[in-house]
Amino acid sequence: MIKFTAAGYVCIDYYPDFNGRWYVTGNGTDVLFNLLDMNSNIEASVVSAVSDDLYGRKALEAFKKRGIDCSYLEIVPGKETPNVPLYLVDNDRKHGEPVRGIMKNYEFSEEAVDFICRHDIVHSDFTGRLISRLGEIRRRGSKVFFDLSNQLNHPDIKDVLENIDCGLVSFEGDWEQGKEFLKYAHDLGVKLMVATFGKNGSAAYDGSVFYRGDIVPVKNVVNTVGAGDSYFAGFIAALIDGKNIPECMESGAARAAKVISVFEPYL
Repeated sequence: MIKFTAAGYVCIDYYPDFNGRWYVTGNGTDVLFNLLDMNSNIEASVVSAVSDDLYGRKALEAFKKRGIDCSYLEIVPGKETPNVPLYLVDNDRKHGEPVRGIMKNYEFSEEAVDFICRHDIVHSDFTGRLISRLGEIRRRGSKVFFDLSNQLNHPDIKDVLENIDCGLVSFEGDWEQGKEFLKYAHDLGVKLMVATFGKNGSAAYDGSVFYRGDIVPVKNVVNTVGAGDSYFAGFIAALIDGKNIPECMESGAARAAKVISVFEPYL
């Protein structure tokens, strides 16, 4: 049994143009929900904070429904659970102004960090407010997986790349630029770096070989939200099963194809 925790940002995406339709999300949340659907060898937890408002209560309900340990999902009363409006333009997502809510200045307790370090794999991202602790978490024996999104110019990117085992980046440049970044990440300390290129597939680099993967064609794209997270979940699920890197990339592409065929970022 693999102990996996999503440590970071829990929020709500809502769609003003779809009568306020919404769902529980966050990079780690999406990865966790997809991962649990794909691999039964996971003991899962979430480490974050929500408020006791409607969104927070629904988030807690969604986690518990899936059997996820919420011992360190802090419920902060009287505040606002993070949320962000999304708009669909030709089935592609456009973010509105996010409300950071209780996570704006949130700090993880020492007890929460100790709990995180009891997991085999930790997933986080730039919004998760855990960057300063990644090195410690890694040194204490957990494998750190991190979603860089498309934030190649984030001020903390070097600190992140020096302190993670596996990273995912959404790359908007071409293949050669992507290879340069994957090598740069590995030189800083990332053991396995993965990049998605939208319709142009994906790439991975383990320090010795560059791998390139194809997409799985989709007849009807409904919503591209969650494409990267579901790819990462598929990749991780195969990695846990001992698959090689090309097989992990195929698993990621297959999962992403299923998820962009539905409205929510998980099945």
